[in-house]
Amino acid sequence: MSSCISVYIHIPFCRTRCDYCDFFSTACGEKNVPDSYIDALCNELKVRFVSSGASSVRTVYIGGGTPSLLSAAQLKKIAGALSFASSENICSPEEFTLEVNPSDVTKDFLIGAADAGVNRLSCGVQAFEDDVLTGVKRRGGGNRVLDALELISCTWKGLFSADMISALPGQTEEKFCQGIRSLIEYPVDHVSLYSLTIEPETPLGKKLDSGLISYDFDAADRMWLLGRDILEENGFRQYEVSNFSRPGKQCIHNMVYWNLEDYIGCGAGATGSFYGPAGKRFTDTKNIEEYIKFWLSDSPVPEAAPGKEELLSTEVQSFEFFMMGLRTLRGVSLTEYKERFGEDVPGNIVSEMNTWKENSLAEFYSSENGLYFALNPRGILFLNDFLRKIL
Repeated sequence: MSSCISVYIHIPFCRTRCDYCDFFSTACGEKNVPDSYIDALCNELKVRFVSSGASSVRTVYIGGGTPSLLSAAQLKKIAGALSFASSENICSPEEFTLEVNPSDVTKDFLIGAADAGVNRLSCGVQAFEDDVLTGVKRRGGGNRVLDALELISCTWKGLFSADMISALPGQTEEKFCQGIRSLIEYPVDHVSLYSLTIEPETPLGKKLDSGLISYDFDAADRMWLLGRDILEENGFRQYEVSNFSRPGKQCIHNMVYWNLEDYIGCGAGATGSFYGPAGKRFTDTKNIEEYIKFWLSDSPVPEAAPGKEELLSTEVQSFEFFMMGLRTLRGVSLTEYKERFGEDVPGNIVSEMNTWKENSLAEFYSSENGLYFALNPRGILFLNDFLRKIL
């Protein structure tokens, strides 16, 4: 067990839900995030941290839902619950990320976030066009996005990341590219550029299935590639399938996932994972009332928490080693594989690696940490194909 641990915190509340979203959340309208939920969350944070055996917190990521619905007092309370992890009784992780909706960004909000120890904002810009945002029921419009970016530029002193989605319904290549160029005029360090995924059970998926809308997936792929090219032409380096950063500004917390490092998940619907011989993964219940009741009870223990637990077999961890590691342009260390699993990479996987190298979709390279295999920028577009071949 590492002495440092990363923590994911889930805030499952939104004013309204976007049509494309399949993350766990519930629409709360104009209501505030319940203090009872925050109290339960803080109890879980303390209990799970002690149970992990770690001595400090390396990274914190508050996602959702819409974490920017938290009040300054609630943010401080969450940070306080993490403070036991430091001998100085202060929560000072290397990276503390908070997701924000542009519509929630005010000067007071940014000051409150900084006071709570947040040092990295992840702003869900998604698009700049009013009609495109309205079409997927995204809260706020283009002007609100611009206002938020201006305010962050003038007020925020920490790291700043922004999310964009390519090919939302009704979006043109010209407007999408214009939006990417507008975004990088601001002091953004990191951009997560996602190609729209239409999940069957979302409102958008149901509209597509019923024929209410049509969608050109090939055009969507082309649009994403145009966005990638603009980012790279302007100093952003692709370091993962959907993530681009200026030099040295990669998201440390997300690298925890891609490197198969241990992390705690807290909050209704949150997942945490621990790897190794006794590997396991737990996911908290999505029943918010049940979650609150358990974690506000006397002396709650993680093993009895409502939700589900999965034992991670060696076979599962081996596949996830490639599934997660090959999302990055750095790739996977064959030397680390042997250290983790006590054996060389299986022959069928090595054979597939060689095939992809011969087809100019991947490469082997050496570093101080041993031999690596990585998909190149063209090969990483077909990551799922590679994974299917090695299953």
